[in-house]
Amino acid sequence: MRAKCPLVAVLALWTAGALSAGQDLPDQEAPRTPEPLFTRITIYPTASLSRYDYNNDIDLYEIRVYVELRRGSQDGAAVAGAVVTSLAERLEFHDDHYEKKIVFEKTALPAELDVQIAVKGRPVLKEQIPLPDWLVLTEPGPSIIEAGRDLAIRWRFDRFAAPVDVLGYDFRTGKEFLQRPNVAGTSVIVPAADLPAQTIIRIYVVQSWLYKRYLDGRDHARGSEVNVIPWSQVFFRTKGPGEGKGS
Repeated sequence: MRAKCPLVAVLALWTAGALSAGQDLPDQEAPRTPEPLFTRITIYPTASLSRYDYNNDIDLYEIRVYVELRRGSQDGAAVAGAVVTSLAERLEFHDDHYEKKIVFEKTALPAELDVQIAVKGRPVLKEQIPLPDWLVLTEPGPSIIEAGRDLAIRWRFDRFAAPVDVLGYDFRTGKEFLQRPNVAGTSVIVPAADLPAQTIIRIYVVQSWLYKRYLDGRDHARGSEVNVIPWSQVFFRTKGPGEGKGS
């Protein structure tokens, strides 16, 4: 038994040394969860009629998608280099956000769309976003309108009516001559005296109450949101006093 004591002592010293050495090793860091992203997705279902003097883009229906990504919060630095797609189309980075205009046939307008956001070092963010409606101007069309008459502006919704803001600009001077917020129904009348003559007019209607949904989950910073704002526009020309029908 005595012959074994030195061996036992050596084993004991070796074990103690190994334990001591293990205590001196730095702790291994657990994988860090990527900081959340502030995400703002803004979608404009857009119905644009062509200008009165063009025939190559009449009834242009498109969805304009804008995605803003910031690190940590709304005040964080903009995230460049992400791969952002919607309906299989890649959004382009401009200044501090991503954007894309996606064109559709007016007989095949989508009722929803997807947005996918891939940032290096974190899971892909996927959102499926329903479109509450399409808002489309039906009158006036892109045409030449005689001066001295009241102007009827009409629009429609595909699924349900909502209040709209109706605005009108003299496109040549940039001056606004019409501003009617929160209009119920689907039409307004502009008195002839309020309609500028011998110029190009832009009329547009935009849904007064935007559709908003907040995004939750640990990958989204507080306040992350989705906004959907349907709108429609038209350009036409008004005749000046004394202009003939063929002008």
